[in-house]
Amino acid sequence: MRKWIFGLLFIGLASLTFAQDRPKEDVRTVELEGVILTSPNYAYLAEVQDVASSEIVQKLERKVATFDIKESPMYNKIDKAYEVFFSNSKGKIVATYDENGKILSAFEKFGDVVVPDPIRNTVVQAYPDWKMNSNKYLVTYYHDKGAKKVYHFQLEKNNKKKNLKMTWEGLPL
Repeated sequence: MRKWIFGLLFIGLASLTFAQDRPKEDVRTVELEGVILTSPNYAYLAEVQDVASSEIVQKLERKVATFDIKESPMYNKIDKAYEVFFSNSKGKIVATYDENGKILSAFEKFGDVVVPDPIRNTVVQAYPDWKMNSNKYLVTYYHDKGAKKVYHFQLEKNNKKKNLKMTWEGLPL
């Protein structure tokens, strides 16, 4: 009886593994004519986001980019610009939208976020034996000028403190 149960169990599991194989001709690509997927704020995300950015920063920036001002209770079809505040545990973003939902400007401020490796390595090489006490990440975005991204660091060594500003590329200001 035990052999029968194990035999049926083996056959059942073996048949499941083969059930996952599908012939390639069953897969079809469907193109939707007349459907264009765009975001009015793709330019904002392209300017402010980087794969090396902290995940908590990226999440809030995506929330800002996907926010629909027309679904907001403050939308009234009369005003030409709307200022909206977003925040999370590490920072905040103040974004100004036009009446169509496009981001006109955004000001971002984050504190004590994970610093991307290239920037952290530049600081460590330039200031060996210094400890990073805190950091701030600031982004200023204007739809017609692009984004300016700056890190502010406070370093400490032997009870001495040093403030340092760096661009996103790792260049001192």
